[in-house]
Amino acid sequence: MKKYLPHIRIPFKLFDDERIKKIPEEHRSSSLLILIALLKFVNSQNGQCYPRQSTISSMVCLSRSTIYRCTDLLIDVGIIKKKRLKSTLLYVINPDYIVNKKIDVSSRNYDVSRKHIPGFMVTDINKTIIKGLSYISNIIKEVADKGGDQSKIVSVLSTLPRKTLIKAIEDNDNIYYSKLALAEQDRNGVKLVDIPRNIVDNVRKKTHFGYQNVIRKKKDLNDRKIKSKDLLRSHSKDKW
Repeated sequence: MKKYLPHIRIPFKLFDDERIKKIPEEHRSSSLLILIALLKFVNSQNGQCYPRQSTISSMVCLSRSTIYRCTDLLIDVGIIKKKRLKSTLLYVINPDYIVNKKIDVSSRNYDVSRKHIPGFMVTDINKTIIKGLSYISNIIKEVADKGGDQSKIVSVLSTLPRKTLIKAIEDNDNIYYSKLALAEQDRNGVKLVDIPRNIVDNVRKKTHFGYQNVIRKKKDLNDRKIKSKDLLRSHSKDKW
């Protein structure tokens, strides 16, 4: 029996929300479904997520054109914001729709532009490691930017040490992905351990060309000194 059943947490008010009611009826149910799908991936600490449209489409069984149209409607009523990244879209969900949110962003400064968004929510698309994002979030973003889907993200995260994933869960950092990665390790029977730093350093030294070159030069110098001493010793014996 699984210790943890993956689930999506949504506020009750979502089904009677004034912003939702502003969306045209023919697109309201699809927009609501897409919002729930985004909540599956959201980081409660910063309100961000970046699932690919293909991933959302496979989840909600809607075409990409419908997803594009409905996300624009969600933007118009102030529920989400989105920004183009290199290979996907960054979605920022209004914190009013995130259960156990860790941020307090007023509607006045709720914007994904650098001018209005808080510093810890700014995404620099020119860097892989983004200031304000956690270690796990940066890994997820890097995989997503390279075109990886959910299974690829879980596969990469499952290579991390278990204590790193457990710590992420304790810190409420991408709990969904972290627990999937732990489950992946359990299925594969992978027991990862941290390699002592001294062992890693020794391996690096043995495989580093510059280091090996220095060692070889020292050995050659030492051999010449020994030969010189032997030669001088032999000459001294010949004199006697």
